[in-house]
Amino acid sequence: MGTAYTIFGAGPAGLYTAWRLVTGGKAVAGDSIELIEWGDYAFDGPGSGTRLPAGRIVTHFCDDDPTQSYIEAGGMRFIEWDGTQGHQLVTLTINLLGLGGSVVPFNTTTDPLLYLRGEHIYQKNLATQNAPYNTPGNNAAPAATLFANISNLITGVPAPSTRTAQCQFYGDGTLPSTFNSFVYAPGSTAGNIGYWNIFYDQAGNEGYEYASDAGGYTSNVINWNAANAAVYNSEFAPGGQFKTVQGGYSQVFVQLFQQTRAAAQAAGVDFSLQANTRLHSVWLADGVINYRLASAADPFKGGPTLTTPNAFLAMPPASLDLVAEATRYADLPDGTLDIMNQRPVQLYMDGVIRQPSMRVMLFFDSPWWETCPYPPDLTSDGLPNTFGPTITDLPLRQVYYFGNNSDGNPNPVYGVLASYDDMQYVQFWQELELHVDERRTIPLEEDYQVLHKPATANETMIKMVLLELAKVHYGDPNDAYKIPYPVSAVYNDFSFNPFGAGYHAWAAHYDICDVMQRIRQPTGLVDGAPAANLFIIGEAYSNDQAWVEGAFCTAESVLVDYYGMTTIADTTNYPLICACA
Repeated sequence: MGTAYTIFGAGPAGLYTAWRLVTGGKAVAGDSIELIEWGDYAFDGPGSGTRLPAGRIVTHFCDDDPTQSYIEAGGMRFIEWDGTQGHQLVTLTINLLGLGGSVVPFNTTTDPLLYLRGEHIYQKNLATQNAPYNTPGNNAAPAATLFANISNLITGVPAPSTRTAQCQFYGDGTLPSTFNSFVYAPGSTAGNIGYWNIFYDQAGNEGYEYASDAGGYTSNVINWNAANAAVYNSEFAPGGQFKTVQGGYSQVFVQLFQQTRAAAQAAGVDFSLQANTRLHSVWLADGVINYRLASAADPFKGGPTLTTPNAFLAMPPASLDLVAEATRYADLPDGTLDIMNQRPVQLYMDGVIRQPSMRVMLFFDSPWWETCPYPPDLTSDGLPNTFGPTITDLPLRQVYYFGNNSDGNPNPVYGVLASYDDMQYVQFWQELELHVDERRTIPLEEDYQVLHKPATANETMIKMVLLELAKVHYGDPNDAYKIPYPVSAVYNDFSFNPFGAGYHAWAAHYDICDVMQRIRQPTGLVDGAPAANLFIIGEAYSNDQAWVEGAFCTAESVLVDYYGMTTIADTTNYPLICACA
């Protein structure tokens, strides 16, 4: 009888694990790999009425028509590996899947339109038209400059530039001897300081507000681990060299599934996907992994007890919490170990902060933003796509212009990611998900909208988006009527279960490297617990949070460290996850 590998979650980490087990030769003839997935995915392409994979990767085609224009509703880009910098595993995987020829630039403008505190400013004009914030000097430069200055104050100059050096700084980095503060002394451990705290300490409230508003991401200025934030924030500056896959980033994950299925069949490995099914509970009995499943139709009712020798929890923290909660109240046999509710496991699971995020997507019959009074900087490189961002302190936060990227459709539509928002702004839009005449009929905790295809936006939400777009692009909300009514409008609210967040950040007062290493095998955190092949993987507890690279790296690290597989990456100066000091 062969070995069974059970993967809970068919997002990037889960799909990558299955692909590597087969193509890396670990799973052989007679073995089985089973993907258990709560959502209803269409791994064979759009047009089925279900959403494309996987996890928080959602390529949404207008009217679910694969020949029409599309907008990336979730993860949408990566940083191409150049041999020293970028996302190595994602780049390698794309090439190994045969998609390298479809990689194209994801255009981010070097001169974004800013609409801040009621003023329109193009970033290149900041030197003469200062941003309306009382931050002398700083408001004459892009927010990225202010972020860089704060980072240099935290790390010292030169900043840790290699991945190895960055990991070391996360673990034991201290404020440099030049750090000048009434609150924090030089030599203080940077990872024990909240980023908001230190930003306020160094730039004041106006500096903080400018960085938050003009940076586009509220999640980047919350009170997360200052050591990590100092390194991480530079990746989000406008003008970054991002790449994507023409035709939709979801192609990568469709191909991961399809090529895993084909490779498994050729190798005699039994490969299957059980969709519309969630992991209900998990525990150990005599060192063996026991679990129960539940159907998507009745997610609270666990089924019969099953066992597996290898379990990969390819799930975000919110999903892990749902499993822990169900396990806590399950009627378990005496003498079992509820590993997910053990105190040290809960402590380490709390090492990341959940960051709600939402997307509102509109399709129009014309690219009206090209002729409005305040157009975005329109980058032209011969590609059919025009991106962004436009950045505002309105609840829209960021706007990306996908335009006409249809596959030769004679009647194309033009897509706009009209609100790319996070943190407290999600609730602004969440209250518009229901029409003004509607009452809620289910608890928010039971709204699993994001597991399915994007939900249709109602007239109330659409009009609010148009109102704010008019302020940004016309200067007057009364000009909202000048924007054509969209032919289609949808949204994805990643604050809902089972994701509970669009992305994650490391919390302060945690040794990031220690958590990153040990959370992978939670049985190792509990004194006296038998070692079991029960693993947690995904971007949340990685060195690349909010990126597919993080999901791939944690999965790869488990396969290398616990299963003895040879990595496909060059880890000479690129640790998959941070090593402990």
